[in-house]
Amino acid sequence: MATQILVPLDGSSLSEQALPCAMTLGRGLAAELVLFGAVSIPPDTQETLDNAGVKTDTLVEQLEAEANDHLGKVVERLREAGLDARHVVQRDPAAEAIVSYAEQEEDIQHIVMATHGYTGISRWTHGSVAERVLQSASVPVLMVRAKEGALIDLQQPMSCQRILVPLDGSARAERVLPAVIPIASTLGSEMILFQVPIVHVSGWSTGEWFMPLEGVLETAEQSAQAYLSDVANRLKKQGVKISTATRMGPVAGSIVEHAEANRVDLIAMCTHGRTGLGRWVLGSVADRVLRAGSIPIFLVRAR
Repeated sequence: MATQILVPLDGSSLSEQALPCAMTLGRGLAAELVLFGAVSIPPDTQETLDNAGVKTDTLVEQLEAEANDHLGKVVERLREAGLDARHVVQRDPAAEAIVSYAEQEEDIQHIVMATHGYTGISRWTHGSVAERVLQSASVPVLMVRAKEGALIDLQQPMSCQRILVPLDGSARAERVLPAVIPIASTLGSEMILFQVPIVHVSGWSTGEWFMPLEGVLETAEQSAQAYLSDVANRLKKQGVKISTATRMGPVAGSIVEHAEANRVDLIAMCTHGRTGLGRWVLGSVADRVLRAGSIPIFLVRAR
């Protein structure tokens, strides 16, 4: 079966900022890009139009024709750039349509989309759409932070030389690895296994004695390095370029700061992990990384 990558677009230039990432992934995985459009009228707008005597069926048909025309033109540009691409338009609310299509088409391996777009009848509120897709999709979702006024060049796909993979020490967090390893292998990317050591200071029942903070930090960092080295040694057997790194500080902020300081092209992580001692709540961490950083983030739901 041919690998397919679903790329939801809403007709806005903001949503199309996901295309360079999708192109890089498509070339590396020899995958077909399926540009996806969804047309529907929100219930409140539907009621207003009904009261005004507007025939919504005609309006939906017009929106569908516009979406097909626009996506068809984007497909032509992608084919000119050497990509295998086609488009699909469905009449359903965006998030539900995206998830449903990805579930029905077993060849869909990834979803690549921008995190927000314009609003309006023919536009999606991409932030909320992306959030609902991530919560429901069973395939990995690559999120791209769209920026107002940013220009895209389909002749210049995204560079993906370094992939930062934050791990919290849990088996659940490591479930991102089977999804990201094929990408790193085909693109020749270096995978940087990363951890923010979690420091726990405890004392006797009197509360009068504590380990010196310097010793606590050193112990936490040594533990993190040992864990990352163990994971790295396992992955090197698969022929993947691996390095490790740690950084002290708030988890989400440390991930973003390390990525930006070390020219990371992609962050790959699970959307949540175990909780408790030595664990991150990766759902909230992933959310904060996505909102705080500008680097695309590849998210895998840990079930």
